[in-house]
Amino acid sequence: MTADKTTVDPTDTEAVRDHLERFAGADAVTERSDGAVVADFRGVTHVTIHPDGRVETGMPLHEFAGRADRLVFDHDAGELHVERDDGRYTFRRP
Repeated sequence: MTADKTTVDPTDTEAVRDHLERFAGADAVTERSDGAVVADFRGVTHVTIHPDGRVETGMPLHEFAGRADRLVFDHDAGELHVERDDGRYTFRRP
């Protein structure tokens, strides 16, 4: 069985939206007037990806804010990896 991982350019709004909808469910994803794509989960948990590649996440006791070089969606594992040349942050679907 092959893992369902896809690497996405964080500035490719269409690809980001497609994969966030698959990751969180189409009803959970919106696009703001500033072009940011937001996946809202229950409570305050969210992932926001801005058109310039900045990523913000909110989860109790577990937040991230910074620029991404690439996004890796692991749909099978329910994980979104925000990758930068100097490290990686993993957001797990609640």
